[in-house]
This record gives sequence, structure tokens and C-alpha cells, in this order.
Amino acid sequence: MTDGAIRRGLIYSMGIFLLTVFSACGSGKLPDITSEKPPEGYTFSSAQVRRIMIDQPFLLSGDYFLKRDPEKESTNLIRIFADAGDKARAVRDQEERLARLEEAVFKRRLRAEQDIFATKVGFLVDRDRVKAPAAESFLRVADEETENRGAIFIGDRDIREVLSKTDCLERRDLACISRIVGIYPGVRMLNIVEVLDLPETFPANSVARVSIVDTGLSYRYPILEMTMPVKSQAEVNEFLRLLAAKIVDIAMEKKNIMPWYCRAFSEEGDGRWFISAGALSGLHEGDILNVIRSGRLVKAPTGTPAGWIPGDPKGMVQVERLVGEDLAIVSLVSGLPPDLEDFLIPQKKSEDTRE
Repeated sequence: MTDGAIRRGLIYSMGIFLLTVFSACGSGKLPDITSEKPPEGYTFSSAQVRRIMIDQPFLLSGDYFLKRDPEKESTNLIRIFADAGDKARAVRDQEERLARLEEAVFKRRLRAEQDIFATKVGFLVDRDRVKAPAAESFLRVADEETENRGAIFIGDRDIREVLSKTDCLERRDLACISRIVGIYPGVRMLNIVEVLDLPETFPANSVARVSIVDTGLSYRYPILEMTMPVKSQAEVNEFLRLLAAKIVDIAMEKKNIMPWYCRAFSEEGDGRWFISAGALSGLHEGDILNVIRSGRLVKAPTGTPAGWIPGDPKGMVQVERLVGEDLAIVSLVSGLPPDLEDFLIPQKKSEDTRE
């Protein structure tokens, strides 16, 4: 029997049912609405018509009797409730990932709106104390967190390559290390990972100890120590993310104590110098930078840096050409030329000059 025939039979039976009800009301007899056996020549019983018309009218769909399978629906319901926990967790995980992505996009946009120049954040790992797998895992996460906050990541390999021509690492001379990398590649905030213990069996504790140095102020902040109980590799990964995010957040906060700057690291001749910043940092050809010999550090009552007052400019240089990813060549405009220790601080420029 086709669906159309079923529907026509149901409608016809309903009509007879209603006619019977009205007739019974007029004659004083109670209508038959309980009989489960269809009258001769009819498809549906009075009880079936009553259930659709009176008991459950919202189920009037034309396929109520043929296509609804109570056993199948019950099985599906059990499966739905059984899967509800997994689906809820999946939804939460997706929401958390989206929230982190939105936060990263917001922070990068905020940096673009507030900071014309990008800060270089460096990471150096103590290879005598930190295992290579742990170091590599952390550096990958640190790279992501640094980029997410609009800063420039300078990794362990790059820093070691620069220091390879010196004995700073062998002497474990932090002042020497920070001075060299502050000139080139121009690291402003240097983070030295002294301890990073990541367990391989669980439960256990993940432990980290990091020194944070502002190379511009030649100041070492109190050591950052972080311990977190972990029960799985996923929680170890979360520990690494939290650690890297905390380090970069501190760097992005402390960088504001003094204005952005770069330094000249090599003289090309003919009154031109290479500087440790370029297109990636936000410089443009034609930018003017003041050459500042030194400044005065302002300390809070606790002794921590609170501000920095630049000295009078001793000269002025102009960006002639951008070189590679993040270098530039400057020429002297007036005054005295830059030395290695001088701060090259851009003159104020409006938002309209940014591309």
C-alpha cells in the first residue's frame, strides 16, 4: 500500500470518526473511540484515529504508523546519550581552540595598532642541564607564542651561532652574552632556560627555571620558576604552552620601560652602517633615527626598573636601504656616527606613515 493510499485512508477514517462523534452527540450515545479493530472496509481503527486527532495531534504527519519504529528510536536514543559525553568534550575542545586563535589574532592586531616596531625576544637553552628533546619541544612552542604576540622570535641556534666567535658561553658570562646578542641580532629580551624537566612517566611534575634579561637596561629580572603536576603527555604540552606564554607576556610588558631601539653592528664605509633591524622590525627606507649614547634608568622603591630617560642625541642617521629579512643600511645625516653601544631610536612618526 502506498503512502498516498495510507493518507487517503486515514483522512477518510478521520472523517467517519468525526461524523460518528457528532452523530453520537446528537443521539445521546457515547461515540466509539476505544475500539482497536478497524470497522469493515476501513484502514484505521477508532482508537488509532483518536490517538492522532486528540491524544497526539502534533504527530499528524501522514507517516505516523508506517515509518515510526519505536525499537529503532529507542536504540538511537541510547546511542545518542552514550555519545553525548564524547561530543560535549569535542565541542569544548573546539571552542577552546577557537578561543585561543581569536586571542592570538586580537593580540597581533593590538600590537599592529599600538606598536610600530616589533620587539625581538630571544631564547637560549642551557644544553648541559636541559635534554635536547625537551629543548626542541619548548622552542617550537615558544616560537608560536612569540609570533602570536606580534614579537620576533630569535631561537637558540641563531644565538649560539652569534656567540660561537666568543667565549661568553664557555665562561657562562651572562653580561657578555646579553651584550653581544643585544647588538646583533638585536635581541631586546633574552630568556635563558636553565632547567626544564619534562617527565616521561606519569603522574609526575613538570619543572622549569628561566632567567629573563633586558639587554637594553642590562638588568636581570627575578628568576621565573614554574612547576605543574601532569598526568599525561597532553598536560606536558600544556605546561610548555603556559610557560612560553608567561615568558613572552613578561617580555612584552617589560619592553615598554624604554623606547624601541636598534643598534649599529658593522660599518660599511663611506659613512654607512649596518643596523640590526629592518623590514621585519617595522623600519622603512627614509626613517630617521636619533643616535643616543646613553640614558638614565629610573628605579622603583623595590629596585626594579620603572622607566628610562634617554640622553641627548649625539647624531642622526637615516635608513637608506632595507637588507634581507631584517637588516638595514643607514647613513649619517648630522652629528656624530653611531658606536656599537649607542641606541638608535626612531623619531616619532604618525600612523599614516606605516604600510
